[in-house]
Amino acid sequence: MRLFTISLLVLLSFFACAQDVTYTLTVNSMNGGPDAGRDVVFIETSTYERLAFKTDATGRLTVHFDHGEKWLGSIGEMRNCIELVTRGSGTANKMTTYDPEGYDRENQVLPDRRSINFTIVDQGTIRPNMQSANTKSLVTIVLQDQDRRNHSRVPVQLVCYETQTIYRATTSVNGAVKFEVPVSNNYEIDVDGVESLRYIDLDERPRDITLTILYEPRTFSETNGSRFVVQNVPANVQPSSSHARIKLKIRKHNSPAIDEDVYVRMLKSNKVYQAKTDDQGAVTFMLPIGGQFMIDFQFQRDADLIDLSRVRGIAYKENTVVYIPDPRLENIEEFIPKIADLIEYDMHNFVEAQYPEPVEGDMDFYLKWGNKFNDQSKEALLEIGLKIKSKMTRKSTARLNVCFVIDKSGSMGGGIQQLKKSLIRFIDQLNSDDIVSIVVFDGSATVAIPAQEVGDKKAIIDVVHAIQAGGGTNIYSGLIQGFTEIQKLDQPKMVNRVILLTDGYGGTPVETIVSYTKSFTDQGIELSTVGVGTGYNQALLSQLATAGGGMLHTAGTTENIEEAFQRELQSILYPMANNATLTVSYNDQIIYRQLYGYANEQVTNGQMTVGIDHLFPGLDKLALVKFDIINSTRAIEQQPIIVKLEYEDAITGKKITKEKRIHPEWTTATGALDMSIDMEHKKVMAVAIANQSLKVMSNTFHGGDRAGALVATQSAIDQINALFPDAKSEGLIAIVARLQEYVNAFEYFEANNDYGSQ
Repeated sequence: MRLFTISLLVLLSFFACAQDVTYTLTVNSMNGGPDAGRDVVFIETSTYERLAFKTDATGRLTVHFDHGEKWLGSIGEMRNCIELVTRGSGTANKMTTYDPEGYDRENQVLPDRRSINFTIVDQGTIRPNMQSANTKSLVTIVLQDQDRRNHSRVPVQLVCYETQTIYRATTSVNGAVKFEVPVSNNYEIDVDGVESLRYIDLDERPRDITLTILYEPRTFSETNGSRFVVQNVPANVQPSSSHARIKLKIRKHNSPAIDEDVYVRMLKSNKVYQAKTDDQGAVTFMLPIGGQFMIDFQFQRDADLIDLSRVRGIAYKENTVVYIPDPRLENIEEFIPKIADLIEYDMHNFVEAQYPEPVEGDMDFYLKWGNKFNDQSKEALLEIGLKIKSKMTRKSTARLNVCFVIDKSGSMGGGIQQLKKSLIRFIDQLNSDDIVSIVVFDGSATVAIPAQEVGDKKAIIDVVHAIQAGGGTNIYSGLIQGFTEIQKLDQPKMVNRVILLTDGYGGTPVETIVSYTKSFTDQGIELSTVGVGTGYNQALLSQLATAGGGMLHTAGTTENIEEAFQRELQSILYPMANNATLTVSYNDQIIYRQLYGYANEQVTNGQMTVGIDHLFPGLDKLALVKFDIINSTRAIEQQPIIVKLEYEDAITGKKITKEKRIHPEWTTATGALDMSIDMEHKKVMAVAIANQSLKVMSNTFHGGDRAGALVATQSAIDQINALFPDAKSEGLIAIVARLQEYVNAFEYFEANNDYGSQ
């Protein structure tokens, strides 16, 4: 069905006259009969107008479109399964089966493979083992083109995320390849380097399965260099079952950008495709279907998004992309942040700690050593886990008036699904009489949901599902619309709050945006900010949150957006504690050196104290205290570390104190002991290394030592890679990529003839 949809978009665009598109949809149930009374919703993608219908007794629906340019249609829970361009006149028909589970599987968002340490199994020659027949299935993949010709010597692999295993083989002379794989698992099928071209899900029954996949050999060539993939694309190249033909027309300063470097970066991959525009400012790429790609230029990142994640079949596309050079990238003095503009990465965005629910009270903490002790010990690591009870009753009775100002620019493309999921969960927790509005912005701002009572939420959620990534980043225009929506239905004793989420920079000066925000603080409208990823304007968001009286949240990856939203909502609804502090007392043999996880600690003789902010229900927060060991002897296990948590209950004002002790554990083992063997501890160390290197980079660079800044940044990358030699979490991948941007920038401005970032 997707093949027809792509053809339809091209066909209807030929008609540039009066607009009148008739669209007929037929929906069948899984048993083959008509799916009567099924909800069908269309959302116009530029205005967010919503049209709601139901199929008739025959499962059919006919809609006449006389306005709008592009509509996304959802059939029940099959979200955005219809994409209809309505510029001009024409008719179109679509028949589909209502199968939400199958649709979700087809469009499943897959993990970043770089974050998984796969086991590779070579299955060049399969001789099925009869003894394992009750636990494995034999899967045969046959590659055939449209003329039914088989293709040999083509690499194929089955990728299983559940078992973190990749099975590899190559097709034989008859175009077939066999795999013997465990049952009860799902497998992605890679063909000729194209990931997830198809998939096969196996139940618990051992079977012998043959699957024929349409495969067209490439009619272009490509060379994999050390940093870029360079393609040789003939003028008459045709798209295939594995690659879409993407023609980009680049404009710069209102003219075709001739002989301009264009970089197409594949998300969740290390691949970057490079090419130069021709004398018309155009360039053509052959890109693997099923992927998402970001367009970069020498002095602009995330210029636009190419989304092929839902493409199936033969696809070709033309896009016009405007190249707007970023002054920060043109001038390295602006690109490298000053110390005053640096905000440390919050390690909690990269660590997945889980602690038990408190037994007494709403909040508790847990202690664990990261190492044992012997006479060789020089260092020690103490883990402190803070936990707040997950389920709380709503303590605040004030109605909420919340406006989400959401960055939907192209750079959000890889995380837009998680953003929508997080936004829907937030809305689900609002009361029916709370006020909600949503403003989306890219290069300009649009009110997707005007300020209104939440009500039954369905119409709001339908619109949220239709938000798509694309375009630039204009934070200022988004905030203007956001504050306007809050003012529309403002009433006494309401909690009025704008929540800004962005992963990028805007072109408006910081002073202008902050000054504008302050003008609303006096009116009782607060602003909180959520910075996503590693490349957002940390200084701007920090100043905005301070000026707006709200909170600054950081989401190291898009997976952390939901947690950031939860922190924001629960900071309003569930006031937890005031003046919370954590105190660690130690002895003469164990000397405090460093704290990971909190900042601005106070150290006195034998004691370290730190304030704890941003407490909310369900909080799991890990902190690490690093100690130096002085003359380690067995007597050390007799001297405990004392940890004390103190706070005031936000409702009763009662002061609460909890104290725990932990003794060092001595071992008779000889030789040095690994101080940090836990994976989560290594993540904390990696974030700390990144934060420290950024400070050194900034100090040395702005002190005139560019070579030293490069060395410091590259050293951080090397240290993190040494901690994680095989696979990193998605958050750490993003941090390393950010550090690499700085390294590349230093190298570019030194050589002045290379690309500034991958």
